[in-house]
Amino acid sequence: MSFSEEKFRDHIKQVVKATSYDADRALTLDELKELAEGMGVSEREWNELMIKAEQALNLAIGHLKVENYTDAIETAEEATSINPYIKDGNAVLAQCYYKLALVDKNDELLTKAAHYARMELKNDPLDSTALNVLSAVEAIQKEGKFSKKTIRTVAYVIGALLLIFIVLYMCTSTVSKQEIQTISSGTADQQMLRLKRNVSATEAAYISAIERRNDIALELIGQIDDRSTRNELKASITDYNFDEIRSSEQRFRLALSDVISEMEISEEMKVRLQGGENRINSERSRYQAAVSSYNSTLESGDPEGDFEPIEAKK
Repeated sequence: MSFSEEKFRDHIKQVVKATSYDADRALTLDELKELAEGMGVSEREWNELMIKAEQALNLAIGHLKVENYTDAIETAEEATSINPYIKDGNAVLAQCYYKLALVDKNDELLTKAAHYARMELKNDPLDSTALNVLSAVEAIQKEGKFSKKTIRTVAYVIGALLLIFIVLYMCTSTVSKQEIQTISSGTADQQMLRLKRNVSATEAAYISAIERRNDIALELIGQIDDRSTRNELKASITDYNFDEIRSSEQRFRLALSDVISEMEISEEMKVRLQGGENRINSERSRYQAAVSSYNSTLESGDPEGDFEPIEAKK
């Protein structure tokens, strides 16, 4: 674009400043355009700004689909800072903050989710996404699931349980050596069982991440003109062997690279595929750490149960 980045930043500042004058009456898009033109932004440059806002929002939606909420928030905020009236811009932000609030059990994130849902409803009072987010937030706030009172109550309960445990431990400290050995052995077996279950859970998450990435790649099949390339990508997905992940990944990546070299893939698809890869890497690390913890504990401990070393899938 012909105008400088400094001018673009001035445009954003002017938008924020102007909309703060009257909370009950935000500027219309036409008024924002007039404001930008007063700064020397041409018609062409304004249109390019609107296109940039649409592109940023499309990227945000792609990040949201693969649960990359931080990147989705960043790109959605870029879109709404350029065009506060862009459809679904605030709805995407509402969804992201709501999802993060559920993960972090955070009241502040819930408040942000409700704020952006209301912002979207100002633009479109019938927006179903914003209405659903606002309804869900209000239900959680009404129940007080994330409230400080609830957190304090949980802390008191944990403290009481800890005190009971200490008292019981002191009262039973005179048990015989044989009893102590029996308890220790049982505890070791229980620990190994927990570690083994964790390996199974992280393995399932790792495989699920690969399947989700593969499902995204399958959407490309209908867009590939070359039959050989199309069939190879499809086979690399449908014949994927989760007992031989390394070789299956090599085949898949080779097939996907052929597709990318022969056709232009949309930015949204690139974001979704990259998000899928990021999730795979994250789940693989968690799975490998779980296997390592299991094996090292098995080697250093002395469980009585029938536990065998686990070889991580690669």
